[in-house]
Amino acid sequence: MSHHRAPTLPCLALALLAGLSPRPAPPAVPDAHQAVEALEREWAEIFYRLPKDQQAEQLRALLARAEDLVVRFPGAAEPLIMEAIVLCAYAAADPGLGALRRVERARELLIRSIAIDPRAMGGSAYITLGNLYYRLPGWPISYGNDRAARHYLETALKLFPDALDSNYFYGDFLLAQGEFQAALPYLEKADRIPLAPGTASLSELQLKESLRQALAEARARSRKRDDFFSRLLPGFGDGGGSP
Repeated sequence: MSHHRAPTLPCLALALLAGLSPRPAPPAVPDAHQAVEALEREWAEIFYRLPKDQQAEQLRALLARAEDLVVRFPGAAEPLIMEAIVLCAYAAADPGLGALRRVERARELLIRSIAIDPRAMGGSAYITLGNLYYRLPGWPISYGNDRAARHYLETALKLFPDALDSNYFYGDFLLAQGEFQAALPYLEKADRIPLAPGTASLSELQLKESLRQALAEARARSRKRDDFFSRLLPGFGDGGGSP
Protein backbone atom coordinates (compact mmCIF):
# COMPACT_ATOMS: atom_id res chain seq x y z
CA MET A 1 0.00 0.00 0.00
CA SER A 2 1.32 3.44 -0.85
CA HIS A 3 1.83 6.06 1.82
CA HIS A 4 2.49 9.16 -0.29
CA ARG A 5 1.10 12.08 1.63
CA ALA A 6 -0.32 15.35 0.40
CA PRO A 7 2.37 17.86 1.28
CA THR A 8 1.39 21.25 2.63
CA LEU A 9 4.08 23.41 1.06
CA PRO A 10 8.18 21.73 -0.59
CA CYS A 11 10.95 19.94 -1.85
CA LEU A 12 12.64 19.01 -0.10
CA ALA A 13 13.99 18.15 0.52
CA LEU A 14 16.07 17.78 1.73
CA ALA A 15 17.92 19.13 0.78
CA LEU A 16 18.50 18.39 0.55
CA LEU A 17 18.54 19.34 1.07
CA ALA A 18 17.92 21.33 4.12
CA GLY A 19 18.17 19.12 6.83
CA LEU A 20 21.04 18.85 4.46
CA SER A 21 23.74 20.44 6.50
CA PRO A 22 27.10 21.83 5.34
CA ARG A 23 29.79 19.21 4.77
CA PRO A 24 33.60 19.36 4.77
CA ALA A 25 34.99 20.55 1.46
CA PRO A 26 36.10 17.78 -0.89
CA PRO A 27 39.74 18.45 -1.72
CA ALA A 28 39.33 18.24 -5.50
CA VAL A 29 36.86 21.14 -5.86
CA PRO A 30 37.00 23.38 -2.76
CA ASP A 31 35.75 26.40 -4.72
CA ALA A 32 32.61 24.51 -5.71
CA HIS A 33 32.06 23.49 -2.11
CA GLN A 34 32.33 27.05 -0.83
CA ALA A 35 30.03 28.39 -3.53
CA VAL A 36 27.42 25.71 -2.83
CA GLU A 37 27.62 26.34 0.91
CA ALA A 38 26.91 30.05 0.37
CA LEU A 39 23.97 29.21 -1.91
CA GLU A 40 22.61 26.74 0.63
CA ARG A 41 22.62 29.39 3.35
CA GLU A 42 20.61 31.72 1.11
CA TRP A 43 18.25 28.87 0.21
CA ALA A 44 17.59 28.17 3.90
CA GLU A 45 16.83 31.82 4.63
CA ILE A 46 14.32 31.94 1.78
CA PHE A 47 12.72 28.57 2.53
CA TYR A 48 12.45 28.85 6.31
CA ARG A 49 12.04 32.58 6.89
CA LEU A 50 10.21 34.15 3.94
CA PRO A 51 6.40 33.97 3.68
CA LYS A 52 5.29 31.40 1.10
CA ASP A 53 3.89 34.01 -1.28
CA GLN A 54 7.28 35.75 -1.47
CA GLN A 55 9.42 32.69 -2.12
CA ALA A 56 8.89 32.01 -5.84
CA GLU A 57 10.60 35.18 -7.11
CA GLN A 58 13.59 34.71 -4.81
CA LEU A 59 13.92 31.03 -5.68
CA ARG A 60 13.77 31.75 -9.41
CA ALA A 61 16.75 34.07 -9.03
CA LEU A 62 18.54 31.54 -6.84
CA LEU A 63 17.92 28.81 -9.44
CA ALA A 64 19.68 30.85 -12.11
CA ARG A 65 22.73 31.09 -9.85
CA ALA A 66 22.59 27.37 -9.07
CA GLU A 67 22.52 26.59 -12.78
CA ASP A 68 25.54 28.83 -13.23
CA LEU A 69 27.45 26.84 -10.60
CA VAL A 70 26.79 23.63 -12.53
CA VAL A 71 28.28 25.23 -15.64
CA ARG A 72 31.28 26.62 -13.74
CA PHE A 73 32.08 23.33 -12.02
CA PRO A 74 31.13 20.58 -14.52
CA GLY A 75 33.09 17.88 -12.69
CA ALA A 76 31.59 18.52 -9.25
CA ALA A 77 28.61 16.72 -7.72
CA GLU A 78 27.65 19.34 -5.13
CA PRO A 79 26.35 22.00 -7.59
CA LEU A 80 24.09 19.37 -9.17
CA ILE A 81 22.62 18.50 -5.78
CA MET A 82 22.13 22.15 -4.90
CA GLU A 83 20.35 22.89 -8.18
CA ALA A 84 18.06 19.91 -7.52
CA ILE A 85 17.20 21.22 -4.06
CA VAL A 86 16.41 24.69 -5.39
CA LEU A 87 14.28 23.18 -8.16
CA CYS A 88 12.23 21.27 -5.59
CA ALA A 89 11.69 24.36 -3.47
CA TYR A 90 10.74 26.36 -6.56
CA ALA A 91 8.25 23.65 -7.51
CA ALA A 92 6.68 24.07 -4.08
CA ALA A 93 6.54 27.84 -4.26
CA ASP A 94 5.19 27.91 -7.82
CA PRO A 95 3.02 24.77 -8.20
CA GLY A 96 1.36 23.60 -11.40
CA LEU A 97 2.43 21.67 -14.47
CA GLY A 98 5.81 23.35 -14.35
CA ALA A 99 6.33 21.94 -10.87
CA LEU A 100 6.24 18.38 -12.18
CA ARG A 101 8.86 19.23 -14.79
CA ARG A 102 11.05 20.72 -12.08
CA VAL A 103 10.96 17.64 -9.85
CA GLU A 104 11.71 15.45 -12.87
CA ARG A 105 14.70 17.66 -13.66
CA ALA A 106 15.75 17.43 -10.00
CA ARG A 107 15.80 13.64 -10.24
CA GLU A 108 18.01 13.77 -13.33
CA LEU A 109 20.48 16.09 -11.60
CA LEU A 110 20.65 13.92 -8.49
CA ILE A 111 21.35 10.78 -10.52
CA ARG A 112 24.11 12.63 -12.38
CA SER A 113 25.63 13.74 -9.08
CA ILE A 114 25.75 10.15 -7.82
CA ALA A 115 27.66 9.09 -10.93
CA ILE A 116 30.29 11.74 -10.09
CA ASP A 117 30.49 11.29 -6.31
CA PRO A 118 27.92 9.17 -4.41
CA ARG A 119 29.24 10.49 -1.07
CA ALA A 120 28.85 14.19 -1.94
CA MET A 121 27.18 16.30 0.75
CA GLY A 122 26.93 13.33 3.08
CA GLY A 123 24.78 11.26 0.74
CA SER A 124 22.30 14.08 0.17
CA ALA A 125 21.54 12.91 -3.37
CA TYR A 126 20.34 9.54 -2.07
CA ILE A 127 18.36 11.16 0.74
CA THR A 128 16.67 13.61 -1.61
CA LEU A 129 15.87 10.92 -4.19
CA GLY A 130 14.40 8.73 -1.48
CA ASN A 131 12.11 11.50 -0.32
CA LEU A 132 11.09 12.42 -3.84
CA TYR A 133 10.21 8.82 -4.65
CA TYR A 134 8.02 8.24 -1.64
CA ARG A 135 6.34 11.64 -1.45
CA LEU A 136 5.49 12.17 -5.12
CA PRO A 137 2.51 10.53 -6.82
CA GLY A 138 3.22 7.45 -8.91
CA TRP A 139 2.67 6.87 -12.61
CA PRO A 140 1.05 8.38 -14.69
CA ILE A 141 1.35 11.65 -12.74
CA SER A 142 4.93 11.34 -11.56
CA TYR A 143 7.55 8.80 -10.51
CA GLY A 144 6.59 8.07 -6.90
CA ASN A 145 7.59 4.56 -5.82
CA ASP A 146 8.03 3.34 -2.24
CA ARG A 147 10.41 0.52 -3.14
CA ALA A 148 12.77 2.92 -4.90
CA ALA A 149 12.48 5.30 -1.96
CA ARG A 150 13.52 2.60 0.50
CA HIS A 151 16.46 1.64 -1.72
CA TYR A 152 17.83 5.18 -1.88
CA LEU A 153 17.37 5.91 1.82
CA GLU A 154 18.94 2.61 2.83
CA THR A 155 21.89 3.34 0.53
CA ALA A 156 22.44 6.69 2.26
CA LEU A 157 22.36 4.90 5.60
CA LYS A 158 24.91 2.30 4.45
CA LEU A 159 27.25 5.05 3.24
CA PHE A 160 26.82 7.15 6.40
CA PRO A 161 25.56 4.91 9.21
CA ASP A 162 26.39 7.41 11.95
CA ALA A 163 25.14 10.61 10.30
CA LEU A 164 22.25 12.71 11.55
CA ASP A 165 20.64 13.13 8.12
CA SER A 166 20.76 9.50 7.02
CA ASN A 167 19.35 8.18 10.30
CA TYR A 168 16.66 10.82 10.59
CA PHE A 169 15.36 10.56 7.05
CA TYR A 170 15.32 6.75 7.03
CA GLY A 171 13.52 6.72 10.37
CA ASP A 172 11.10 9.33 9.06
CA PHE A 173 10.41 7.19 5.99
CA LEU A 174 9.65 4.16 8.18
CA LEU A 175 7.40 6.32 10.31
CA ALA A 176 5.49 7.45 7.22
CA GLN A 177 5.06 3.80 6.21
CA GLY A 178 3.48 3.06 9.59
CA GLU A 179 6.54 1.08 10.73
CA PHE A 180 6.66 2.87 14.09
CA GLN A 181 8.73 0.36 16.03
CA ALA A 182 11.26 -0.02 13.23
CA ALA A 183 11.61 3.77 12.98
CA LEU A 184 12.51 4.31 16.62
CA PRO A 185 16.14 3.08 16.65
CA TYR A 186 17.07 5.34 13.73
CA LEU A 187 15.29 8.37 15.16
CA GLU A 188 16.79 7.79 18.59
CA LYS A 189 20.26 7.44 17.09
CA ALA A 190 19.79 10.69 15.18
CA ASP A 191 18.66 12.36 18.39
CA ARG A 192 21.90 11.36 20.13
CA ILE A 193 24.04 13.01 17.44
CA PRO A 194 24.92 16.52 18.67
CA LEU A 195 25.10 19.67 16.61
CA ALA A 196 28.28 21.72 16.74
CA PRO A 197 27.83 24.29 19.55
CA GLY A 198 27.31 27.80 18.24
CA THR A 199 27.86 26.88 14.59
CA ALA A 200 24.76 24.85 13.68
CA SER A 201 23.13 26.00 10.45
CA LEU A 202 19.50 27.04 10.15
CA SER A 203 18.82 23.80 8.24
CA GLU A 204 20.37 21.70 11.01
CA LEU A 205 18.33 23.46 13.70
CA GLN A 206 15.13 22.91 11.71
CA LEU A 207 16.03 19.25 11.23
CA LYS A 208 16.49 18.76 14.96
CA GLU A 209 13.05 20.26 15.56
CA SER A 210 11.50 17.88 13.01
CA LEU A 211 13.37 15.03 14.69
CA ARG A 212 11.85 15.84 18.09
CA GLN A 213 8.38 15.73 16.56
CA ALA A 214 9.14 12.49 14.71
CA LEU A 215 10.29 10.81 17.91
CA ALA A 216 7.11 11.81 19.69
CA GLU A 217 5.02 10.42 16.82
CA ALA A 218 6.95 7.15 16.70
CA ARG A 219 6.48 6.65 20.43
CA ALA A 220 2.79 7.54 20.18
CA ARG A 221 2.44 5.37 17.04
CA SER A 222 0.82 8.18 15.06
CA ARG A 223 1.77 10.46 12.20
CA LYS A 224 0.48 14.04 12.17
CA ARG A 225 3.35 16.30 11.26
CA ASP A 226 4.40 18.14 8.11
CA ASP A 227 8.18 17.90 7.93
CA PHE A 228 10.92 19.30 5.75
CA PHE A 229 10.33 17.26 2.60
CA SER A 230 6.57 17.33 2.90
CA ARG A 231 6.83 21.11 2.91
CA LEU A 232 9.11 20.82 -0.09
CA LEU A 233 6.63 18.89 -2.26
CA PRO A 234 3.21 20.46 -1.92
CA GLY A 235 0.24 20.37 -4.17
CA PHE A 236 0.76 16.96 -5.76
CA GLY A 237 -1.96 15.18 -3.80
CA ASP A 238 -1.83 11.66 -2.38
CA GLY A 239 0.53 9.58 -4.41
CA GLY A 240 0.01 6.38 -6.32
CA GLY A 241 3.44 4.89 -6.04
CA SER A 242 3.91 1.17 -5.74
CA PRO A 243 3.97 -0.35 -2.25
